[in-house]
Amino acid sequence: MANKHTGLEPWISSRYLQKSTIQNLVQTFPRQKPFPYLELKDFFHSEKAQAILKALLHESFGRQEADLFKFKQTNDFKLLKNKVLQEFRSFLSSPHFVAYLSQITSCTLKKNSIDISGTLYEDTDFLLCHDDQLEGRKIAFFYYLASLAKNDGGGLNLFATETTEKDLPAPTIISTTITPAFNTFAFFLVSEKSFHEVAEVLRPIQRIAISGWFHDQ
Repeated sequence: MANKHTGLEPWISSRYLQKSTIQNLVQTFPRQKPFPYLELKDFFHSEKAQAILKALLHESFGRQEADLFKFKQTNDFKLLKNKVLQEFRSFLSSPHFVAYLSQITSCTLKKNSIDISGTLYEDTDFLLCHDDQLEGRKIAFFYYLASLAKNDGGGLNLFATETTEKDLPAPTIISTTITPAFNTFAFFLVSEKSFHEVAEVLRPIQRIAISGWFHDQ
């Protein structure tokens, strides 16, 4: 069971392994607005966070650009040779962590099946509103390795929705913004209502993160 902490202690801060904290997260996740999400600050041990950041900064980031987005991204971690990043991917996709996240989200997640890459947003980079729906994606996650102020831009905006005439949800207004903070692990439930965006970065700074998806099939 995830609450026995097996395999989690070397990575996750002890307060997130306490039974009372896990129970609170289980109760909080489905109640969040505009759709289920959590923002867990100082989630990993600080030495792990520093090592991951150092390793990521040695990787190559390729420019990704289209009408809907502009940012830089690494290859999926499964293709990288860096030992630290491979270990991080192995931990996130391990039975121990998948069971932990499954417990918190009440989702049945597939072990050893994640997409994960590094992202780098700089001045004027952005990602426009979308819902992340693609077959198999169940939980989208973001691990922030840089801290930004609200007026820097680069926040993760979560949109409220309303039902259209075609009985489909459509984004309306920004309901919640997650401002990147170093060593924060955030995630949300992917659904037809999970509209979100990365706001344009407004200053010459670097928004460094690791992101991806956990699958349910």
